[in-house]
Order: sequence, then C-alpha cells, then structure tokens
Amino acid sequence: MSSLHRAGNQEAVAARRARIDAVLARRSGFVPPETTAAALRFAADYARVNLLTYLYDALDAPAAGAGSPETNRDRARRGAALSESDREPGSLGDLFEAPTGERGPCAQTWEDMWSDQWLLDGLEHSFTLAEAVLAGDIDTLEIIAGVPLIDAITDRLLAFGDVDNQVLSLASDAYRERLGDHEPTFDPELIVDMTAPLYALPALLQEARHDWTETERLALVIAGLAPIEWTTPQF
Repeated sequence: MSSLHRAGNQEAVAARRARIDAVLARRSGFVPPETTAAALRFAADYARVNLLTYLYDALDAPAAGAGSPETNRDRARRGAALSESDREPGSLGDLFEAPTGERGPCAQTWEDMWSDQWLLDGLEHSFTLAEAVLAGDIDTLEIIAGVPLIDAITDRLLAFGDVDNQVLSLASDAYRERLGDHEPTFDPELIVDMTAPLYALPALLQEARHDWTETERLALVIAGLAPIEWTTPQF
C-alpha cells in the first residue's frame, strides 16, 4: 500500500471517528421520544395475534402420548386434558402448557417452544422509531443508534415503500441499541386470557387480527418482523 493511500485511509477513519464522536456528544441531555399509548397498544396487539396464531397452530399438532393419531384439537373435543398442569382442561392455558411430543430430558411444552417471545419485548420502541422515520427525524435516529446516517451499516434486505435503505438501516441500528437497555417485561398471561376456553380461540384470533397502519408495518420492518397473514380460523 502506498503512503498516499495509507494516509487517505487514515484520514477517512479519523473523519468517521469525528462524526461518531459528534453524534455521541449530542446524547448529553438527550431525551428519547416518549413511548405513547399508540406504541404500547401496537406492541400488545402484535404480541396477542402472534400468540393466538401460535396456539391455533398448536391445536392442530399431534397430541403427545395419545397413543393414536389424535391432535390436540381431537382431545379437546372429547374433553380430555392436554397438560399435566393445574390448568382448567380445555383452556388456552391447558394447551399452552401441553407437551409437544418430546419425551425424556428433552421434553418441552408449547410454552417452552414459543421462540417468538423474545422478539416481542420492546416492540413499542420500533413503533417510536418508525414515527421518527416517517417524520424525517434523522437526528433522533442518529443519537439513539450512536452513529451518523452516513456511517450506518446498510442492510439491503430492508425495504419499505420509498424510504431510503440507509435510513431504514439506521432505524434498525437504533432499535437494537434501545433493546440493549430494555428490561424484559413480557408476560403471555397479560397478553392473552389463558383461562379462556379453547372453543373461543377462533373468535379471539379473528378479533385480534386487523389491517396494520403504515407506522405499524414500518415498525415491524425495523424490528425484523412481518404482519401475520389473515386466515379464517375454525374450531
């Protein structure tokens, strides 16, 4: 590498460091955008439809230890308990704590297998960031992410309408940064009434699903999620 090229690289690194230092300096006294009722409602709504969809899929899964090709739905229809917990037989909680079919030390319940749970904590932050993106508030995104827009690591897979990819990448960086300071508080029991009967599941799922607003859809892109598809659930 020539000395001229090396000097140019050093200048570029120094310039980038200066830009980052300037953004971090702006954090002093910075107050993050308020978490609005709309943001909290979005997080709860998406978590609810996600969990209800998961329970609906579990309902059609093979029943563990049934000794026949029964599904959890079949067992529920004849009034059999799905779990060995103290949940009311035929309730959503009874299904949530039912075994998935694994036996021995690897045995897991549907609650254990619900891998999306960690993704749902902090969705109110992605909603707040989506509002900033749509308002063109790049300053807020930069301060939260800790990097200027020009230095955001681009993710070419991010897409939402005509929003610039670099801006989406910055918002995604800001979302991950906010989650680093987020205290997990997600509780499925507060999202879905686990005492509700299984026969009410289709109606609950149908009621929970709705058309997501532009801000909500953008929030899901920033969080790396997607709207849940509509179906016509039946019991």
